[in-house]
Amino acid sequence: MRTLLGLALVLMLGAATRGMAAVAPSDLDRAEERLAARFASRGLSYPPQGVALIALKSEARVELWARAADRWSFVRSYLIRTTSGQLGPKLREGDHQVPEGTYGISTRNSMSRYHLALQLDYPNAFDRARAVEDGRVRLGGDIMMHGGAVSDGCLPLGDDAVEEVFALTGRVGTENVRVIVSPLDLRSIDPGRALAMADPRPSWLGELYATLATALEPFKLPVDDPPLTVQRERPRGATCRAWDATDCVRRCETGEVASCARAGVMYAGGRGVVADPARAWSLLGRACEGGDMLGCAELAELYVGDEGPRRNAARAAELAVMACDGGNGHGCAILAKLCTDRLIYPDPARREDCSTAGVTELRKAAAARLLGDCAGWNAYDCATLATIYYPGDPPTARRFAAGACQGGDPEGCQMLARLDDDGGAPQTIAAAR
Repeated sequence: MRTLLGLALVLMLGAATRGMAAVAPSDLDRAEERLAARFASRGLSYPPQGVALIALKSEARVELWARAADRWSFVRSYLIRTTSGQLGPKLREGDHQVPEGTYGISTRNSMSRYHLALQLDYPNAFDRARAVEDGRVRLGGDIMMHGGAVSDGCLPLGDDAVEEVFALTGRVGTENVRVIVSPLDLRSIDPGRALAMADPRPSWLGELYATLATALEPFKLPVDDPPLTVQRERPRGATCRAWDATDCVRRCETGEVASCARAGVMYAGGRGVVADPARAWSLLGRACEGGDMLGCAELAELYVGDEGPRRNAARAAELAVMACDGGNGHGCAILAKLCTDRLIYPDPARREDCSTAGVTELRKAAAARLLGDCAGWNAYDCATLATIYYPGDPPTARRFAAGACQGGDPEGCQMLARLDDDGGAPQTIAAAR
């Protein structure tokens, strides 16, 4: 860590001269500690010989891969915290597009407005050659992978995540870092589908996507979930006791998929039990496949929050649409959040409207379908209602948060405490889990 501490000291001195706050040495130390623990959990040595960062725009996922002895191993994934532009390549300055292609890291900026930043070497040779053929000039630049959650053609990962990437790239050397930016996961999706969804769609785009598909071949995912087969017939409601995970699991095992969903909610969020993501995946997947729309809605949140290879905002949107269309208010609320957080790109094959009016309608649909008496399992509905009504109607939000707390949902108690403590907007359920 001596080299890292020395680097951090230099950064602090630079900050003093520029009047900006530098990242604390302890933050970068902790970032490396987290990474080292993650590497160890996967049986990998830290630091690796090389690093690949695979950014999948539609899935809103950046994968971290480590190379040792010419073998690539998956380490973890990060959420791309907001989209920019459309699926498709960057062609010119000011088009708001995230570039697509294979890039290196040209610079590491410790004094970024967005905490920390790594600049991609866009435009690369391919970008420049195609621009000459097209007669394009002013291709733009300053494309970063940075902290925070805003983007204008960049890849924002949030502050904690960018600290890990920044520390790791400094440790292995930028010459040993490769960044692949793809519109979709072309390991499992035909490039023709990506081409059909792209906008803009220059004549050479098929060549680029074929090249990206080849570039992704060495990176075999340890998990690639097939699409769920959800039965059309809606199951009967849960009969397990509210907030009793043991009873819900027991009834789930007898085939009552609505009880699987309730148990999954508890294990996903640590509601009255120790959080167990693996068990939540199993329970919610079983519920969703069995036709329980709450199970599908909650599974959508797992796809966004997963830190492994399952993280997939596009699949989350598909499940949220299914749940919302199936009459579940949580599905509508989750889809509204995916829209407001700008985590999904428009897809003609899905039914979602992320306009301001569309989000308003989704929230209205959620509020209309969630039960507000807050007793038993309805306490979970009330916790979601509190997030819908705040900040537009704080008294109603507080009433639902209090009802959720009294009804047995610990998330309602946490939301009520946040409202009382700082008077600010409560975190959404998706963020709090």
